[in-house]
Amino acid sequence: MVRRSLIAAALVAVSSPVAAQEEEYVWASGRPDSQAPIGVFGARTLDASALELTYRFNQMNSRGVWFSTDSLPLATTLQLYTVAPLTLSNITHSVTGSYGLSERLTLTGTAEFSLIEREQITNAGVLYITGVEALGDFSASAIYEVYRQGPYRMNMSFGALIPIGEARTYACTPFAPSFCDNDPLTQDVEVALPYDQRPGGGAFAVMPGITGQVQNEVASLGAQFKAKIHVGEGSAGYTPGDRYQADGWAAYRLNSAFSVSAGIRWQIWGRIEGADPQLVVTQDPGNDNVTGMAGGQRADMPLGVNLLMPEGSVLAGHRLAVEGVYAMHHDYEGVRLGLDWGLNFGYTVPF
Repeated sequence: MVRRSLIAAALVAVSSPVAAQEEEYVWASGRPDSQAPIGVFGARTLDASALELTYRFNQMNSRGVWFSTDSLPLATTLQLYTVAPLTLSNITHSVTGSYGLSERLTLTGTAEFSLIEREQITNAGVLYITGVEALGDFSASAIYEVYRQGPYRMNMSFGALIPIGEARTYACTPFAPSFCDNDPLTQDVEVALPYDQRPGGGAFAVMPGITGQVQNEVASLGAQFKAKIHVGEGSAGYTPGDRYQADGWAAYRLNSAFSVSAGIRWQIWGRIEGADPQLVVTQDPGNDNVTGMAGGQRADMPLGVNLLMPEGSVLAGHRLAVEGVYAMHHDYEGVRLGLDWGLNFGYTVPF
């Protein structure tokens, strides 16, 4: 309840200056609030022949097992499964290249690398940690500006996800059939890890989206809707559930270099189709494609600070953005780890 009140207050405070929009105002791209928060992808087009590279650091931390809108006691989880997950840290490093093919058409491509660490406990009281370092999937998109008038901007995007990431990952666990002691004189036997420790999905997907923004002298408002719809079967016997995300944000320009932003991020996803034959469904909620990794939805509260390096400086045009993400609401159809908090950091270099 406290977090919901905070986001409502933040949005009212930040968006109120935009309500007094003057019709003659023209969109200005050289402002710190003219770019969407760092957690929003593909919100704007570039000028013709412009090139940008953006590095993003994303960390999402989950803690505790949830079902529907409530957290489950550890003892209850261990009655349902052999293993109960305790925490999950998912860190993603990504690099996005964007190129303005024309005044209204921009092409983008994003490559990812993930580090995923999970802490869990068995019903025998064995606590263990598994870690993954692997490539994620590659995505490419075209963004086309369909409307440009005064302070208003609207674009549509269409992208594709190419499944080059690891759709099945392995590590030593107490359930390995034999040696798993990291002794160089013996061969470790690793076992497949749960779905939530896999940076890739193994399936192609299409990614349509639409974004609208408006600006006045002191602030900007924006909204975006994007989808990830999988096509065909995954390479590891399962297909990730389709995902839909809606973002709304307001950004207030403090001066020519700094702006602050607040927003709401809503996600909904479907059930995993099929199953990885290497996973034991009753062992871990993260293995359970029927209930544990079923669909669900979540609402988050992102709060950000954005910095645009001023003209005349050595780093003129460079952008730095930081965004904290706080989970406001869970509603899971199955038993799974619940998001605790997240952090997004980004740095953009124009050429």
